[in-house]
Amino acid sequence: MSAYITGLTALCIPHPGRFKAFWHGAGSPDTWTVAGRNYPDTSHLFGDREIVDVSEYLALAGIQATLSRCASYERAVFDLLYHHIELNNRPVPNVQPSDLDDVVDFEVIRGWIREWEWERAGQLVHGKSMQTWLGLET
Repeated sequence: MSAYITGLTALCIPHPGRFKAFWHGAGSPDTWTVAGRNYPDTSHLFGDREIVDVSEYLALAGIQATLSRCASYERAVFDLLYHHIELNNRPVPNVQPSDLDDVVDFEVIRGWIREWEWERAGQLVHGKSMQTWLGLET
């Protein structure tokens, strides 16, 4: 799979037809969290699902970047949880669920966690901790 913008960066970029999930700016492309470069790539779980083309926003904002593929807000949150909780067994820094729950559909993320923890046993080890971060019962 090819690289895509994810994590906090993806949450800071407006997506077509949606309110921006996080209030910060995206910053310089040099500092973006990019799956497959400086952040884990969850394509082994998703393939190309939940990837959004943000090229129109980048052009309007005058941001020159070679990358315009971006995780949906839900996949970006999943990627945050996957990186911090699943791979590193640490809390997610700099963002709380209440910062995002008005824009991000946590039920979708909960379904993915359930799917990869139970239905495809062994894909996630820390699914319960990921659910706890979302503030949802498992």
